[in-house]
Amino acid sequence: MSSIYAQPQPRRKRFIPKYDVEGVYTVILSEETQTLIEAAIGVNLNAQFPWIYVSKAKINESIELEGEASEFYPLREKIQQYTEDDILMGYIVDESKDVAQFYICLTTESRDHCKQQSDRFIKRQQKKLEKAVQKKPRPWVCLGSDAEIMELRPINTRTLMELEIKAKFPTEYQPEMFHVRDTNSVRDGYIELKPYRQKFNNVFRRRVDAACQIAPGVVDRSAQTQLKYPKNMWTQSIADALGQMGDMDAGGDVGAHPHDPLLDDDDDDDVSSDEDEKTKKHPIDDVAMANYREAYRRLRRPSYIKKVNGFLSTKTEQMESIIELNTVMDMYCNDYPNLVTQKHVGTLGTMTFEEYVCFTDVRAKDKYVSSAVFHPMWSGIVAISYADGSPTVMKTLTTRADPIQRAVYGLNPVMIWSHIDSLIPKLYLESPREVKVLSFCPFDENILVGGLVNGQIVIWDITNKLENVEKIEVLTETREKYRIAMNAHMTWMKTVQDRAVVNATALSNLMTSHYGPVTAIKWVSPNLLITPTGKTVKTEHNKKSLVFMSGSEDGTILIWNLSADNVTFVDGKKIKKSKRVPRRPSGLLVDVSPLKILDRILQPTYKVILGIAGQPETLQLQTLDLVPPVIKYTYIPKYNSTGRKYFYCEILPDDERVPFPTVYCGSQHGELRRVSWEGHEFNTGEIVNSEYCDIKFTCCIHDGIVSCTQKNPLMKSITLTVGGKIFAIWSDKLNGRPVIWKKRPYRLTDGAWSLYKPSLLFITNSEGDLETWDLLLRSDKPISVQTLSGTMLTGVSLHTLPLTKNIIGVSDVNGSFRVFLSPPIFMLSNVSYEKRMKAMIGRELKVMHSFITWQDNFMKNNPHILLEIKRKEGALLAEKEEEKRRQREEIEKKNDEEAEARRLERMKIVGPEERWQKIIQKLIERTIAVKKRINRALLIEHEKPLRELETQRLEKERRMLEIMKNQKVIFNDTVAILFPEAIKKPPKVKKSLLSDDRDSVKKEYLEDYNYLRKSSIETVLQNPFKVVFSWDTTVAEGKDRRAALNSQEEYLKMHKYRLEEEGRDSNSGSPPPKQPRVSDLDDFDDDSEKGALLR
Repeated sequence: MSSIYAQPQPRRKRFIPKYDVEGVYTVILSEETQTLIEAAIGVNLNAQFPWIYVSKAKINESIELEGEASEFYPLREKIQQYTEDDILMGYIVDESKDVAQFYICLTTESRDHCKQQSDRFIKRQQKKLEKAVQKKPRPWVCLGSDAEIMELRPINTRTLMELEIKAKFPTEYQPEMFHVRDTNSVRDGYIELKPYRQKFNNVFRRRVDAACQIAPGVVDRSAQTQLKYPKNMWTQSIADALGQMGDMDAGGDVGAHPHDPLLDDDDDDDVSSDEDEKTKKHPIDDVAMANYREAYRRLRRPSYIKKVNGFLSTKTEQMESIIELNTVMDMYCNDYPNLVTQKHVGTLGTMTFEEYVCFTDVRAKDKYVSSAVFHPMWSGIVAISYADGSPTVMKTLTTRADPIQRAVYGLNPVMIWSHIDSLIPKLYLESPREVKVLSFCPFDENILVGGLVNGQIVIWDITNKLENVEKIEVLTETREKYRIAMNAHMTWMKTVQDRAVVNATALSNLMTSHYGPVTAIKWVSPNLLITPTGKTVKTEHNKKSLVFMSGSEDGTILIWNLSADNVTFVDGKKIKKSKRVPRRPSGLLVDVSPLKILDRILQPTYKVILGIAGQPETLQLQTLDLVPPVIKYTYIPKYNSTGRKYFYCEILPDDERVPFPTVYCGSQHGELRRVSWEGHEFNTGEIVNSEYCDIKFTCCIHDGIVSCTQKNPLMKSITLTVGGKIFAIWSDKLNGRPVIWKKRPYRLTDGAWSLYKPSLLFITNSEGDLETWDLLLRSDKPISVQTLSGTMLTGVSLHTLPLTKNIIGVSDVNGSFRVFLSPPIFMLSNVSYEKRMKAMIGRELKVMHSFITWQDNFMKNNPHILLEIKRKEGALLAEKEEEKRRQREEIEKKNDEEAEARRLERMKIVGPEERWQKIIQKLIERTIAVKKRINRALLIEHEKPLRELETQRLEKERRMLEIMKNQKVIFNDTVAILFPEAIKKPPKVKKSLLSDDRDSVKKEYLEDYNYLRKSSIETVLQNPFKVVFSWDTTVAEGKDRRAALNSQEEYLKMHKYRLEEEGRDSNSGSPPPKQPRVSDLDDFDDDSEKGALLR
């Protein structure tokens, strides 16, 4: 037997790229040079893709920077002769050498050759990898399972139908042009072809035979009317049937077309008649043609066109409203199924928030996010503070931490994060105490203000801080070597210089700050200034103020001014005089903040007390809000590698009328107040002038802490409040009650208005969901509910800058701050939205005012109804009190019986016979165990499941007894949950310390008042007080006070004068130095100090 073997195919020759051609040179680059020209190994290129284009300008910069020490210095002439802007460089992968070698192509021919060789080599490597992964199928080997497999295959057993198709021949081939089509952006997308191998399970549809019981007969019917000239058109109208109208007959606007078939009726004879009879033209109806021409001529009149255009322009808003309604609601759906079953409003595909980045740090372990604010002028920058507690989280502690130990050894993390780096924060801001709230200045990009738990205000100046952290220091090889050598000899020294750590610039004076934790900070418009007497005035021309408000749990609002002109030194703070001239070198004053002079001496300019004069109770403030400043942000392109955008703020002028200060204040007990103040006409003489606020109204609609109070950024008269399970919307035109309020089945934690649409708002809850409400679409339910976390969400923050893809941030109880991309549908803005929102609010206000008027009139005309309601409430209260008394008596009776049973058990006397019987029983048990060799420990182990079952049975019985005892309470709780409107809490009866006979008490008080008034007047008349006044003495005292105040003025402002002098020197050359005045020289004691100052 002979066998024929196939000759093996020759092995394919291995492809080795050749780069050693003319124009290709080899250079050895250090890591610093690689970083400088952006060709670092492992970052910009790797072994798989070793070639990269490098900018010629960066190579020239390296040559100029390092000179002859540069690796490109021997090739500088070749590089200058190269005409292109980018140079192709390739990494030589050779692990046997310790240096990094690179190819550099300095001619266009060598560049094209190396590019071709590299692409060919990469393509062959990829093909080789695919062959190694994708295995070829081998032939089928039958092992006896053919019958089982054939049974599972669908076999077509029906007879085939014969069809005869007539097609035009020859068929013209038109190649199809393919294009990229994203399956996620279209509705009918199914499979997306990707470069990697992926399997799809196809579902085959089997053919099913079905029969119907009754088949209707075929009936030929005809329509009542039939077109005279049928044509295959999208629309069938007389205009399409008869043709087009000439412009001359239409009104004479333009000349007629020379080849118009409707005007040139005689030209029809010249047309060739080679076509079939089916394609011959039918004669035109003269009557229909005349009617059509007359109608068309009327339509082309200028007056008619003007009317049509005017109609469309006047109905633009209605058309936009109908189109928007059509986008969110199907007008042609069948509503009958919806009436039977209520469908849940779920999250639409276009309303889903996509997670972008998450910020978490180990230094914030076991802490909550107390405040998170985005930077108002830098995109993607957010400042986050962490605290031990959160106002929206109810935390139960078994032991209270020592506040002294917490203040001394505890961490107070405040971090600034960037969206391009979620692992490490950009800056770590140091704080002496725990920070409760943060706020960026909306018109100064470098000021960040925080409120501490001890009531102080902390200020950070982050000028050039982010740039210093992100700056990449490029050192030469020699400098890097020296730095390594110096650090090796200085291991004993602790590194104290960290550019990522920012110290606090200024702290407020502790004596004049809040007495409780600071809970809210809001900025006032830079066009307004609040004076030390509490008056609100306009700032001077080209001057902007730095005024903000802070609220605290102590029930006060403090107004602060960061202007250096408003600095007032605290009594007792002495400034030590230095014999040397207080002037530092210019190199040490680069990062010195001008706000440093406010450290420890910053105090508020005015204080507003949130209470009623004469009453000790004040509002425990949690949130506050006022009208925000009107600022326009403009994008400024900056070419840097930070990956963020910079904006310039333009402060828009406010109204000519000075607005009256009105503030919404939310408390920790669910109370909301709208307050204002008038200020004083004079200085009261206090360190900080204070005033009790004027309460416009008070409302306790919220059933929990008010965690959010925010003005609508597009409609300044609308305010959102969130507290407990209720969120409400308030209007400045309605006092005492909200315009709209909704109660949710779970606790709400925070809320925020949208920056694009005035009716859109976002609310977070304790279930980890983010609710999106659009009041213009529907006000009964949120239009979108998305679960963002498995735990409670504690806050929500919006990015305030206008970006193509804006972001929203939420914080949870784990201390994480997660950033999501907003859906594009939530970023649509239109002028009509604001008009519709104003119309809706106006409609609700009209309804509320009419209802209040009707209610007042009804109660005046029907007072007996109010009395009946109070009588029923009193009866219900008495019934509940009787029920509580009865339950209390039953509990006391049961306790007495149990105590009596225990007393009798203790008093029971055990006789000798009973004791002997117990001893005999124990002896018998022990004897049986020994005879039968029973291990007592093992027996107890075997009885353990039985004892557990018995314990469970007893526990079930106990629970059933408790349920039976509390069945009435359970029933009442269920009714309260399902029907909360049926259960109303009885009003609390106010206790009065006065007697029932009020007339006699009033008479007694009036008699005491008359007696005191008479005696006081007699005392004043009998002891007159004469004031000795002298103008000379008053003027002399005033001059002495002014001289005492001005004695140290020049010395204190010397630092300010020096900064102004340096600023003028940097702007306009070096002018002659400022000579000290005689008053400056008089402040020094000896001649040596005067001489030092003159030098």
